[in-house]
Amino acid sequence: MEHPKLDIQEQRATEQLETLYAVNNLFRQAEADGLNIHVILPRILNIAIKQLNAYDGSIIIVNDQLQIEHAWFANHLINEKTDTSFLNEILKHGLAGWVIRNKQPIIIHDTRTDSRWLRRPSHITSEEPWSVICTPFLIRARAIGAITIHKAGENQFDTRDLNLLKVISNQAAAIIENARLFERSQRQLRISALLNEASRVINSSLDINEIMQSLLTQMNELLHAEAISIALVDKQTNELVYQVAEGIGSDKIVGLRLPANRGISGWVMEHGKPVLVADTSKDSRFDGLGDKRTGYHTQSMICAPIQHKEQVLGTIQAINPIGGGDFTDEDLNLLVNLANIASSAIANAQQYARTQAAEARYLNLFQDSVDPIILTDLEGKIVEANRRAFEFLGYPRQELIGKPIYSLHKDTAAIPSISEIQKESVTIFRSQIQTKQKVVIHVEVHAKCTLFQDSELLQWIHHDISKQVELEEMRRDLTAMLFHDLQSPLGNVISSLELLRYELVGYENEVVDSILEIALRSSQRLETLIHSLLDINTLEAGHPVTKQEKAELHKLVNEIYEMERPNLEKRGIELVCHFEENLPYLHVETDMIRRVLLNLLDNALKYSQQSQKITIEAVHLPDQKMMQISVSDQGKGIPPEYREKIFEKFQRIKLANEYSKGLGLGLAFCRLAVEAHGGRIWVDDAPGGGARFNFTLPIYEGK
Repeated sequence: MEHPKLDIQEQRATEQLETLYAVNNLFRQAEADGLNIHVILPRILNIAIKQLNAYDGSIIIVNDQLQIEHAWFANHLINEKTDTSFLNEILKHGLAGWVIRNKQPIIIHDTRTDSRWLRRPSHITSEEPWSVICTPFLIRARAIGAITIHKAGENQFDTRDLNLLKVISNQAAAIIENARLFERSQRQLRISALLNEASRVINSSLDINEIMQSLLTQMNELLHAEAISIALVDKQTNELVYQVAEGIGSDKIVGLRLPANRGISGWVMEHGKPVLVADTSKDSRFDGLGDKRTGYHTQSMICAPIQHKEQVLGTIQAINPIGGGDFTDEDLNLLVNLANIASSAIANAQQYARTQAAEARYLNLFQDSVDPIILTDLEGKIVEANRRAFEFLGYPRQELIGKPIYSLHKDTAAIPSISEIQKESVTIFRSQIQTKQKVVIHVEVHAKCTLFQDSELLQWIHHDISKQVELEEMRRDLTAMLFHDLQSPLGNVISSLELLRYELVGYENEVVDSILEIALRSSQRLETLIHSLLDINTLEAGHPVTKQEKAELHKLVNEIYEMERPNLEKRGIELVCHFEENLPYLHVETDMIRRVLLNLLDNALKYSQQSQKITIEAVHLPDQKMMQISVSDQGKGIPPEYREKIFEKFQRIKLANEYSKGLGLGLAFCRLAVEAHGGRIWVDDAPGGGARFNFTLPIYEGK
């Protein structure tokens, strides 16, 4: 007699073996079909439903962050879009989520009595009692998902059914994991290919719109978002301006301006960090400005900054994955990688655009300039010129281009060498340029290094100063004429005063003697000034010193001391001389150097206080065949920023809120006179405080 219980057990065992056989066949078929997870999941689900005689079921697969990676529903729900928020609720509070987190199978005999069963709106299980079993897919104690089976009515499943589903899920877990890994590897290959292609396309162009449009096309091949866009920073307004977009509302989103303090993209721009927002309704940063403009609803969003050298150039954002679901960290990483690739290309394109704009502005200024402008290479060969240059010089283009710049100038010695022209500063010099018709024109040239069409060139701007030179020559001639005309009456005045003093010898009247002395000394000073002005004109014209003779420094110093003794004694100022022993004679124009010493002594007197000292020193410089002479005072000194300026004509400096006295010609004369003798003059700090004027003069080498 057969035992019914034994028959049932054998039947169960047979069913279990059949299930294992079906699952094994599934594995082999799945491997043959290429481990396509979208094929494997419905097959596993269908086997489980069939073996357990269930109505329907579902499979949820999650990633390491417990985010839904795949979801599949049987029967009439297959391939139907499922509400993403309901899936997330299942994962957080529902049965499948509990099983995945706890890694334990479970039976629910009556769905109405278990809070973990979430009623799906409009689904048949939402009203009537159902029985449910759910088991996890476990891989090395890690749950990668869960399978859930439903059957109408109460107590429709027992532990044997649960064990059978466990067998299916245990066997299926390995094939699902392999399919996931295979899909991930294929995705990584596609991502690598995409990144390589994107990098190639992006870096092959300097057209910023072409770069951004290509980037969007490449991105959406993997992100599958409803909309994707790129916005760039407007530095002047500190706003994001949407430049290109694809997908829903793309035609309306382009041109949108988003302030830095608004929206998720504005936050990314301001902080320079990528962000993933699964639900924009729960993120306070989302302001819906784009939704109002496009009329579409943004549910989820990923956004990455486009950064170059720690500066945010813009943002890339994608909204709403197609087909529901959520963006993943992997999606965000892909967006970040693409943004990184794009950053250098966009930065280069922006720099290129700025360079092109600057070059266009330069070309406009270059061609429209009223001054002739010539561009040469670093060897001085003319490579370009503006319209005014061709008109000014009278050369046709084919003759001027290629000509050396030096060949245009009458005196090439006036032109600085290429090495003297600096990048950051302008070199200014005067010259005479000769036209094709042999007309000589006085010009002031401004030369500097510049970049033109990616090449380093020299720019020569020529100002026509013919009228200015003509006026300067007229002024010099008039000045020289006036000085010459003044010499004769002034000489008569001085002679008359000296004769009057001679006639008054023996006439005892201190007032008359004092007035006469003042008049004579002032006349002599005026005569010295006229001689200096005449000498300045002569020396500035480049005339050499022709009356050099042997002169003794002691004698020159004694002469100027006698001339200045009344002033020295009146103010109680001591003149001290420190001369090196056995000083040689000077080889100078005696009267001119006497006036140099007199000017320096007079200058020292201006800045000396009562009872101070003025020191004159002299040393022989045999290796230079020169003598160095110094005149020092104990005044306030000359600030470093004025030490070159004071030797220019008509220059006076302000010390302690007071301008120096005089016309500003004395030191200018000293410089011209010393340099005409082949020496040099400079000022520094005196050892005891004050200013020290130093100059060198040639020594007499005869016998």
